[in-house]
Amino acid sequence: MSINNKIKIYFLFVLFTLTSCDGTLGGFNTVSFPVSKKKLEVAFDSLYFNYPNYKIPNKYLEFNNWQYWGANSLDAKTFYFSQSPEEMYYISFVGDEQTFKDTTHIDIAIRSVFEDKKMKWLKQEDFSNEEETRIQERFKKEIISKLEKYTNSKAVDLGD
Repeated sequence: MSINNKIKIYFLFVLFTLTSCDGTLGGFNTVSFPVSKKKLEVAFDSLYFNYPNYKIPNKYLEFNNWQYWGANSLDAKTFYFSQSPEEMYYISFVGDEQTFKDTTHIDIAIRSVFEDKKMKWLKQEDFSNEEETRIQERFKKEIISKLEKYTNSKAVDLGD
């Protein structure tokens, strides 16, 4: 990658962090899988295929604007939950290109949560401890547990 491209990416990231989500992206608990990034990506594909209800519905597509903010470079997934509370989780891989080459483990974390009631993306610090726990538990039950089955592995919650 050329130095100009690195500068552009850095600028977009800084612009994103200053203008979206009322600040930087949040970082809920990091979850580590003892598999390669590629294997976890295949598991994500299986999850979307077997549970299409997790895909963003048309009514919220306008809020899936991470590319506009430059955060699409985070290599992320968005999951929609229709049951109350209706919300979406923006989840990304944690690390850099060197980290992603490691075949022994890969880390992911919720970066932002879209609340239907507020019609905007919120970061971790915008939630009470009870809400943060609820979000983490939903993520574990709805997403992590399924990814564990698809990867035939056990994820570890690394905490904050």
